[in-house]
Amino acid sequence: MRSEAKAGRQRSRSDRGTEPPAPPSSGARPRLLLWLVVAGWLLLAGVLSPFQGKLQSVTSNNAAAFLPGSAPSAEVSRFLKDRFPDGDTRPALVVRHRPGGLTAADRGAVVAEAARLHAVPGTRTPVAPFTADGRPVPGLVSADGSVAVTVVPVTATGGKKVRETVDALRDALHPPSGVTTDVTGPAGISADAIAIFSDVDFRLLAATAVLVLVLLLIVYRSPLLAFVPLVVVSFAYVLAAGIVYALAAHAGLLINSQATSLMLILMFGAGTDYCLLMTARYQEELAADPSAAWPALRRAVRRVWPTVFFSGLTVMASLSALFAADLGSTRVLGPVGIIGTASVLLSTFTLMPALLALIGPRALLRRAARATGEGPRKAGAVGRTWERTARAVFRRPWWATAATLLFFAAGATGLTRSVDDMSLLHAFREPTSSADGYRTLSDAFPAGTAAPLTVVVERTDGPLSGADLAGAADRVRSVPDIASVAPQPVRSEDGRAGRLQVVLDTDPYDAKGLDRVADVRHTLSSGLPSGVRALVGGDPAVQLDTKHAADRDLRILVPLILAIIMLVLVALLRAVIAPLYLIATVVVSFFGALGISMYVFRDLLGQHGVNPVMPTFAFLFLVALGVDYNIFLMARVREDARAHDTRTAVRTALLSTGSVITSAGLVLAGTFSILMILPLVMLFQLGFTVALGVLLDTVLVRVVLVPAVTWLLGEKAWWPARRTATVGPDPAD
Repeated sequence: MRSEAKAGRQRSRSDRGTEPPAPPSSGARPRLLLWLVVAGWLLLAGVLSPFQGKLQSVTSNNAAAFLPGSAPSAEVSRFLKDRFPDGDTRPALVVRHRPGGLTAADRGAVVAEAARLHAVPGTRTPVAPFTADGRPVPGLVSADGSVAVTVVPVTATGGKKVRETVDALRDALHPPSGVTTDVTGPAGISADAIAIFSDVDFRLLAATAVLVLVLLLIVYRSPLLAFVPLVVVSFAYVLAAGIVYALAAHAGLLINSQATSLMLILMFGAGTDYCLLMTARYQEELAADPSAAWPALRRAVRRVWPTVFFSGLTVMASLSALFAADLGSTRVLGPVGIIGTASVLLSTFTLMPALLALIGPRALLRRAARATGEGPRKAGAVGRTWERTARAVFRRPWWATAATLLFFAAGATGLTRSVDDMSLLHAFREPTSSADGYRTLSDAFPAGTAAPLTVVVERTDGPLSGADLAGAADRVRSVPDIASVAPQPVRSEDGRAGRLQVVLDTDPYDAKGLDRVADVRHTLSSGLPSGVRALVGGDPAVQLDTKHAADRDLRILVPLILAIIMLVLVALLRAVIAPLYLIATVVVSFFGALGISMYVFRDLLGQHGVNPVMPTFAFLFLVALGVDYNIFLMARVREDARAHDTRTAVRTALLSTGSVITSAGLVLAGTFSILMILPLVMLFQLGFTVALGVLLDTVLVRVVLVPAVTWLLGEKAWWPARRTATVGPDPAD
């Protein structure tokens, strides 16, 4: 009796075309409910859309703001704000250059200009490079007299205010003819970075929408069907942007432009994939019975929702691992990405079915007419291509597996070309005033003039003496590549602390410069008088602390993300072996894509290196989204394996999902490639690496490696579950 019932259940599951027709009342479309869903989303978008434009106003792009509180440079910043009368100022350096030397008239103009700069809100008294009678101030005028620097302490805090202050400084400058003037230094560099991001969300949104629309037109060859996923994801983005804005403006969530940009890309990439998957399943169900569109849509949603839900859950679970990150700029992507993914899931399960039902089945029926009705087999060139691909993979699965792994291993050799690069000169892909001024300073002065270190020297048991400060200065001078060490005149309000300004004789942002910052810290950690301690801060120290936090996050987040994804896959597939090799294939693909990218960055494009944060983000997106495609494929394998043996199931799943997964991969790769239009090198590199990795996942991992390994393992893939599937014909035949 039980075996007969089980066989009956298997037959009912395998023969979807013989399901009993729905009652008349359930077959009629509840048009009022569908329109209510659409109207609800329209109302929500109307209420929240104004906040999308305000999102940039609540972002911060100051790297120091995202450092862990225990970072030495963060401690220096708090120390200066709390105990020094002039607080923690960030200098803006006004660099003037005339080839052949500044004239007497130029010098007079510089001195007169200092008064105008002093009137700019958010600044303190500037230090001019010339005295009132035109004599040069030591350290502010180059040896040949062609470059002069005015130091303007900027007290403004927050990215928006810093940019407004620097813009006001630039507006107040009226250089004489023939004199090149740039504003650089920590404040100038920060202002330019903020300006670059000022309209990035609009540019990114417009470029992403256009690209996704073009790709969907290629996939569907129907403008109506192409617009549906775009509408669904756009409404979800408005919802997510509104929630993120509310949290940032009223709940203290610290966000940056990088996080909002990545949220947009993630939503359009993953959201479009979910819509493609649902549409493809609806088309498949519709092909079985074109006269019952509404029941077909209900069956499609019922059968596809676990796959889409677990896919989104995998992404959100992976993003939740970022809460363990030390670096705030990495950690903030966790809540922002989770909000974006949840919004996409909500719109996919509500707005997407409503729109598909309201537009009717006609557009999909034209595509469904190409199907033969024999399960997933497609007629035409596309179907024959997938047939040949499946036959080739399953005829020699060992060769397919070995060749794919060898390809990724060869690509991974590019990791030997990886070099960390945190130089701000190399961060921008477009020319900026701060970068031009930085180069001018580096050519005329010691390379670290534009970004000096700030060393705070404190005596914990009484007032700080001149000898204490001089002793710390002598210790710093013993470090190689130190151009100058100058005590600053202002002491702390309690008289227990003073400052040193340290200028390196090498670029303070490149690998060698960051090593020197670490050397200064190490030297000051010992050898000082009893009761005296020293802390090293300033922008180069911020970059060093950022690197240390990024390296620590990569070591912590990689195993944590893998463990989380493993748990989700075990829950979805109810197996252990399959999740293990699915994760392994994605990791192999990640290392191959990252290695190939390093060859491209270093050897083809001549870039100096990569920001140490980039591999963490690349791993997150490639592993989480790569596993998505594994879920799309293996969820279908498991569904078909209820009535067939695993080898037959993997073959039919590859044929039925191959086209939609390939289309989804192309869309996702396209959306991440949009990051390559942005003017920041790190986002360019991230976009290239993820786009390449997604393409390799789509073409090799999902089409060759995973099917081949699953075919080789057969029923063992579902261990420890015990299955008694019917043995079908050899799929390789």
